Amino acid sequence: MNTAQTTAARLLETSPIQDHRKLSDRVFESLRDGIINGRLKAGQWLRQETLAQELGVSQMPVREALERLVAEGLAVRIPYRGVQVVEFSAADIVDICTTRLLLEGLAARFAALVIDEATLARLRANLDEAERCLTQEDMPRRRELNDAFHLEIARASGRRYLLRLIQTLWGWFPTVLLYEGMVRQSDLLPARLERERQEHRAILRALEQHDPEQAEAETRRHIRNLSQELTEVLGISGDAVEPLRHL
Repeated sequence: MNTAQTTAARLLETSPIQDHRKLSDRVFESLRDGIINGRLKAGQWLRQETLAQELGVSQMPVREALERLVAEGLAVRIPYRGVQVVEFSAADIVDICTTRLLLEGLAARFAALVIDEATLARLRANLDEAERCLTQEDMPRRRELNDAFHLEIARASGRRYLLRLIQTLWGWFPTVLLYEGMVRQSDLLPARLERERQEHRAILRALEQHDPEQAEAETRRHIRNLSQELTEVLGISGDAVEPLRHL
């Protein structure tokens, strides 16, 4: 049995796919878990035919699962070659986080000037729910709420093209790796969630006060700290994100 077959067999052992849920969902979850816990390595090719054979399913659910992995930012599609588990170098982290810091900081500045009470109420409700998500099992929902919080602010800016850029960037930002990585490092989870809570609340306060400079500053601070956490989760030296501390 080759390496790919051995990996697929382990995925089946730890996450059997023959149950009541949609088959493509189970295949997706098996592959996603394999990437997050390191059984599927960064840069490894995900061959549709091989995975279908080893998981004992047709190629259709595997194809759907691979598309979802790409959409989640856990894999990339290389033209004419196939799908590959995503690789994030230190330079990639700096690149993505720098772009987020600049664009989302600007969006928060614009949003603070025009945000209405209905949007603020949605942001408050978002954080209230997120702060109740404290266990490892809650992390998928907390990640969804985190994404919604940031994109709601971008929409509130009223800048259509800025929003499009941010939405595109979020398609690449590995929030799945960040939150699932926090689960793997469970001893650090409470402190990281508390930091996130404080920083999100600080952004919200600045928006409530219609303070554009503070909204931008708090957003930038939050993303700087996210970049540090992401390097820890991925095992990259924290020195790699040093340039972000000067932006």
